[in-house]
Amino acid sequence: MSHKTIKSSAIVGLALLLGACSTMQQPYQPLPPVKVITETVEMEIYQPPLPKEIKLSDVDWKVITNTPCKPATGKETVRGSGGKWFYTTERFAYEEYTKEDGTTARRVQRDADGNRIELPQLLDENGKGIESCGNLQQKIAEIETMLDGEFVVLAVTPVGYEKLAANLQEIKRYINQQKDIIYYYRETTAPKGVEGWKKENEERQQNQREEEEANNESQYQEKPKATGFNLNKLIPGINNE
Repeated sequence: MSHKTIKSSAIVGLALLLGACSTMQQPYQPLPPVKVITETVEMEIYQPPLPKEIKLSDVDWKVITNTPCKPATGKETVRGSGGKWFYTTERFAYEEYTKEDGTTARRVQRDADGNRIELPQLLDENGKGIESCGNLQQKIAEIETMLDGEFVVLAVTPVGYEKLAANLQEIKRYINQQKDIIYYYRETTAPKGVEGWKKENEERQQNQREEEEANNESQYQEKPKATGFNLNKLIPGINNE
């Protein structure tokens, strides 16, 4: 076979191969267009319940003074003190009387001429007039009765009381501003709106109270006593359910 014949056969074979490949190839199909869909999804953000209300205890303030000094005209015993007393400085004598409705009241005693009866000043052992200054002696007797012990107080000056009141107002301002910030974020993130999250907050606070009550009750329940018997120790390989 000549070189010319081999060359011709190779050309014919290559042509047939290309033709077969062209018949097997699928026609070109363009890609589908890309669609961009924007959808707004409301995000659920957990809203923790607000803290409990602040419960403050009442504070009994005692104002003690040492002026002015007045003539002592009598003595008064502190109720329930077992004999503790203090000087009184009332100028005129008083008496109790019964009203028409049956209640009792106090009024100034008067003499036959209608004048108020003035009380004399008490004298000490040396015949010197006794004076009572401010309410110091009275408060000492009352506090000793209250404490059932020696007289002791924790005092602040008027300036210190003003600073204490100002500090409490500053704490109140800070809490209110923090609360406003919490309300703002709740209103902007709560999917249920203002009234919705208020209702949800009440429900969560109620759930917290119920959980606390349940925990308190469980603390008082008697726990079962452990017998110390274990079946696994007696017979190895047996699960003691």
